[in-house]
Amino acid sequence: MGKRYRVSQLPSVNRVYVPYVLIPLWQMKLRERYGVEIDEEIIKILITARYEKTTWKWQRTIKKVAEELHKRGFSKSHAYTLAKSLVNAVALR
Repeated sequence: MGKRYRVSQLPSVNRVYVPYVLIPLWQMKLRERYGVEIDEEIIKILITARYEKTTWKWQRTIKKVAEELHKRGFSKSHAYTLAKSLVNAVALR
């Protein structure tokens, strides 16, 4: 009959490697320009969106950052507005 081949999950083509050096740099940029102190998990989400080449990335990033902020005690509306301003700050730079 012949060989049967199994199709495995291929790694995403758009996967972005985030060098560790970028995390403190973006933290300093946002702290200096906007007076905001942000931890590493949220910075990783923002950096990944900044260097990723997909569609709808900014909307997904706003949603992910807002969910992360909501887990940390922010109200949903305040988390969304803060996430939107953070993403706009990273997107425009």
